[in-house]
Amino acid sequence: MERPRRTHAEARAQMRAGILRLGTAQLAEVGAAGLSVREIARGLGVASSAIYRHVANRDELLTLLVVEAYTDLANAVAPRAPATEAPAQRLRQLARGVREWAVAHPESWALLYGSPVPGYRAPAAQTTPVGTRVMVQFLGVLAAGDPEVRRSERAPVSAALAAELAAGIAELTDDEGARLAREAVDAPGFAADALESWTGLIGIVSAEVFGQLGSDLAAHGGELLERWTATTAERFGLR
Repeated sequence: MERPRRTHAEARAQMRAGILRLGTAQLAEVGAAGLSVREIARGLGVASSAIYRHVANRDELLTLLVVEAYTDLANAVAPRAPATEAPAQRLRQLARGVREWAVAHPESWALLYGSPVPGYRAPAAQTTPVGTRVMVQFLGVLAAGDPEVRRSERAPVSAALAAELAAGIAELTDDEGARLAREAVDAPGFAADALESWTGLIGIVSAEVFGQLGSDLAAHGGELLERWTATTAERFGLR
């Protein structure tokens, strides 16, 4: 019996899935700087021209992989920290979700949070909305803490930094982003501390994923993250 022919949409989706699969494999083997569209074509058994109809060059391939990685990370983390949970538990589960995804996908984590790829600049219009999903969720958790703690006296913030923080958060276009933007204006110290804590989460996970903890401490990455979580929850009045 003759097999039904694929529709154009099905063929395109299958090709895209193949590009993502082999592109991710290349990340693990040669790193982002070594990505090759021609090698992907060879792996799929098609002419390079077939791949170039989907990604015109290495930079477009990188962007495709970046968007896919951010999406996969956000989809893995979002259900771990529902709004129905207490803020401290949401923070704990969010942090665990980020770490577990990073440990399971070190090549994709390196693409997102490792060294910049020489000559590549991610297009903001394509990568910022999906790339900030976990950050927005994280900031929302911190903003759900005790209001008195959130607005308590903190280390001074310069007017220039306060303006940059407020402008950056205002670019988050969803309802949560608008609420957080108001928080940044009303409590710039909170916004600065929140950014510092976000970079702390990325840093402690990266230290484990990239082997920067050393062989003796590598086995304690989970415990170190739990300590960071407890300290952060206390800092922002999460209960």
